[in-house]
This record gives sequence, C-alpha cells and structure tokens, in this order.
Amino acid sequence: MTRSTNSARGKILYFTIGGIILLGLFLGFCFQHEQRQKQLKNNYIHSNIPTMFVHGWGGTITSETDMVSAAEKSGSTAKRMVIHVTASGEIKIQGTIKNWMRNPIILLVFDNNRAGEDKYTQWLTKVNELLKSKYHINQINFVGHSMGAYAVIYYNLLNGNSPKVPRVNKIIVMSGPYDGIIDNHKRNQPITGPLARYWDDYPNQNQLLPNGQPKIIHPEYERLLKLRNRMPQQARVINIYGNLNNGSNSDGVISTTSALSLGYLIKDRVNSYATVELTGSKAQHSQQHIDNLKVVSTMETFLWQVK
Repeated sequence: MTRSTNSARGKILYFTIGGIILLGLFLGFCFQHEQRQKQLKNNYIHSNIPTMFVHGWGGTITSETDMVSAAEKSGSTAKRMVIHVTASGEIKIQGTIKNWMRNPIILLVFDNNRAGEDKYTQWLTKVNELLKSKYHINQINFVGHSMGAYAVIYYNLLNGNSPKVPRVNKIIVMSGPYDGIIDNHKRNQPITGPLARYWDDYPNQNQLLPNGQPKIIHPEYERLLKLRNRMPQQARVINIYGNLNNGSNSDGVISTTSALSLGYLIKDRVNSYATVELTGSKAQHSQQHIDNLKVVSTMETFLWQVK
C-alpha cells in the first residue's frame, strides 16, 4: 500500500468524522431550538379567539406588522387574515380563520387611511358583522392605535353586545384621541372640512378633574360620553399612552389628558381597566408600535400568556 493511498484514506476518514460531528452538532442545535420553541409556546394559552389590529390616521399594514412579527417570533400567535376595506367600503379578505387556529391575528387595513374615526368605526362594524356571519367568529380581541383606538372604543360603545358582531373579550388601545388631537399644524392634518374639528387640543390646555373627567369636553368626547353605559361589561381593557417628559405632557400628537380621559368613560363599566405609560423616545406617537419591547411584552402578557 502506497503512502499516497494511506494519505487519501486518512483524509476521507478525517472528513467523514468531521462530517459526523458537524451533523451531530446541527441535530443537537435543531433539537434544542425545537425544545425552546415548545417551551415558549407552553407559556401561552391555546385559544381560537382572534385579535384584530386596527391602525390609525395615515397608517398602513406596516403600522401593524412590527408588533405582529415580534409576537409571532415568541410563538404566542400567528397572522392568519388580512382584511382590506376599500375607499368605497368594499371588503377584501386574504386568508381565513378556523377553530383549530391558535391565537390567530387579523390585520385590518383601511385603504382610505385618512377617512376619519367615524368612517373607521362604520367600516369596523361592517367587517365584524361579516366575521360573525360568514366565519362564525363569536369572540374577538382588539389592538388599536391612535384613531384606530378611538374607532375600537366607539365601535364597542355603539354595538355593545349586539348578536350581529363577535362578543368582545380583551382590548388594548394605544394613545387614543378620545378628547382631542393636538393641533400641530402639520401637513397631514386637515385644516378644512368636518375632520378638522378633531384637531382641537393643545399641550397643557386640558386636565383631568379629581373624578377623572376631562375639564374641557370636546365634541368627539361628548359623543362617547353619551354612550358610556353601552360598553360591554365583560371587556378587559389596557390603555397605553405616551409621555415624552418634555413639558408637553403628551406623545407629541395626543395629550396624556386626552388619552387618559378614556378611564372616566369605561373603567367602572368593564371587567378590568389598567393603564400603561410609555416614556422616552419610544413614547413618541408614531414610535409606539415600532420595535417597542414594552408594548409587545404588554400585549403578549395580557392577550395570550398563561396566568
């Protein structure tokens, strides 16, 4: 046997053993990853109640996907349906919801994303009536941001526990403009027409009275106030709001008074009500739903985590 033959066989043996070791390491990694994923999933409930995400003024599907993607990575949930509402009110659905699905997510997208809270609420009702009649969804959770948060609350006050729509279970709202939006004179805010009246707040102009009611009641809040007794009593609610701590007592768009005025409307009329304050750069209105660990943690714990 020649030296070159022995050398060749040695190399083959060397690469074979190396390959076996690498394969073993890879399989071990896969096993550990699978075990970690199983452990993570065991931290969360297995419910077929879907959670609908509702974006705000000027929002798009990307306004919601960051929070959803973070939740999916934890194994707590999975996106199952995307619903587009066209400017004319036509509903277009991608995906489906089935009873076997675990904590499914629905992304609701308004193609006319500056239609305002009245239209948002009208479309939200229409969509949920369809989910009840066609997909037999009997319960639902909501996550709403900004004007989407207002629409979620207004929708629930208007519909209550109507048998035509799914029964609300849990609600997370983020920086809802319940008693006004700060007039920042920005290019994307309407200055004429019926929607302009919602930009009627100013930093430190309003305040909450000892009983939680805002001192200044704007028309959009008065409308909610008249319906407060219709809020579904079984609902559990978390109200997330931002404070930049820069003296404005706001997130740059919504004052803390406007956001926290929700408490006076519903806190004594629902199963539970809690507030979560965001501070620092992640408290800024448009940053609340982007790579925000506190928001994602609050959402996962409240909506899906095993108690």
